[in-house]
Amino acid sequence: MAHSVSEKERELDSGSKNDVRLGEARVPDAQPRTLRQKISAVVWDSLDKTPQERKFISKIDWWILSYCCVAYFVKYLDQTNVSNAYVSGMQKDLAMGGNQLNLLTTYWNVGYIIGQLPSQLVLTKIRPSIWLPSLEIIWSILVIGMAGAKNVETLYALRFFVGLLEASAYPGIMTLLGNWYTPAELGKRACIFQASSSAAQMFSGYLQAALYSGMNGRGGLAAWQWLFVFDGIIGIPIAAYGYWAIPDQPTSSKARWLKEEDRAMAIGRMESCGRAPMKKLTWKIIREILTSWPVYLFCTIFIFHVLGIRIYAYMNLWLKATGLYTTEEVNIIPTAGYGAQIFFTLTYAWTSDAIGLRWPLIIVACLIAMAGTIILSVYPEGNIPAMMAGWLLTFLETGAGALIITWINEVCSHSAEHRAIIIGVVETAAFTFQAWVPLLVYNTGEAPKFRIGYKMATVFFGLEIVMTLAILYCAKKWPQRKREETASLSDEGVAV
Repeated sequence: MAHSVSEKERELDSGSKNDVRLGEARVPDAQPRTLRQKISAVVWDSLDKTPQERKFISKIDWWILSYCCVAYFVKYLDQTNVSNAYVSGMQKDLAMGGNQLNLLTTYWNVGYIIGQLPSQLVLTKIRPSIWLPSLEIIWSILVIGMAGAKNVETLYALRFFVGLLEASAYPGIMTLLGNWYTPAELGKRACIFQASSSAAQMFSGYLQAALYSGMNGRGGLAAWQWLFVFDGIIGIPIAAYGYWAIPDQPTSSKARWLKEEDRAMAIGRMESCGRAPMKKLTWKIIREILTSWPVYLFCTIFIFHVLGIRIYAYMNLWLKATGLYTTEEVNIIPTAGYGAQIFFTLTYAWTSDAIGLRWPLIIVACLIAMAGTIILSVYPEGNIPAMMAGWLLTFLETGAGALIITWINEVCSHSAEHRAIIIGVVETAAFTFQAWVPLLVYNTGEAPKFRIGYKMATVFFGLEIVMTLAILYCAKKWPQRKREETASLSDEGVAV
């Protein structure tokens, strides 16, 4: 009895034995490139392409990234505003204390958790260009409403609904990026998008300091109230822009700024890298998701990532507790961490796309942050420079989150439904843990000298490294393909 393997099986097997470059998404062999083209591709991934494709990429970069980055900037500005408002008068005006700052985050997390997966499911039925901006308009109104809160209980309710509406942003935008960019392009765009959150956190510090000195008491509002008013107002025109800028997906886009040849090129680019378009979501697809490894391992790694990076949100509490800095300085000093965060996030992106691998940069990011949490665990209280260095290092792992989501898009290239649902489940799982773990690990009643917080942050980053290696192993051992394709191979690949 002789066994022979079909040509189709040999072709697919050879693609799956790559070292998980570009997440097992096989790209057709290209013509050999010159050294100049290779260098150009590292600098910016469209420079080595044809003029037509370069023009197309520039166009989608302009429309997609402009909306994604500015929209997420505003969302993350709100998240940071709560902490900055707390140390700038909100704590005193609303008689807050104990663990109530963490509880504000918890209520936001509960809304965020509830909204994540339903929003991703809705995106399989309703166009992102309608769904995402509509939620953003309502979100903006509620953020403005936070300025009128007279007690912390009102803030709890508003934070819940703000989180519920904001739940669509990160997974929805990451799914959108995965529908338009090839594996060689996606890492940069995902990290540029991620960097917009760092820019928002950086800007929030400067904004609160400026409002504290220039707007405090104007119009009968405290500076912390103006912070929420400002954030909500700028969200409305951005949402209106989203109705025009978001192109949905290549096979069904109705964006007026896309020409027919643009749509054809977009579809061809996604087909060339095995990136399947969105189809009807069925129970069969849901079963496939629940019986495959990506959903479980990516959930676990993202949980550790989110719980680890939570630590740097408390830097301003440490600064205030030292008694060495003014309110303006407490808001401004952490912006150095956000500036470094942007630089490192973009460095991870360029390096990751250049080598075609996500996992080495995730590990590097974790090791850098672990150095910071180890310093904070030792807590050299009288050594301000050492403490400052420890805090700033904890900021530098954030960019790994975008690489993890990029890795999901690449591992699950075979199915847009898998990508959308798994990203939604991953985000939901991570923020489910963030809703309660910080209450125990990072109890603000113990701040700034957390009993176990700094040590646990070190453990979270270490476990993230372990999960990175586990995903790498599984991606090599069990590459994701369509079930019908796998069945077809087993039927035709064995001959007697």
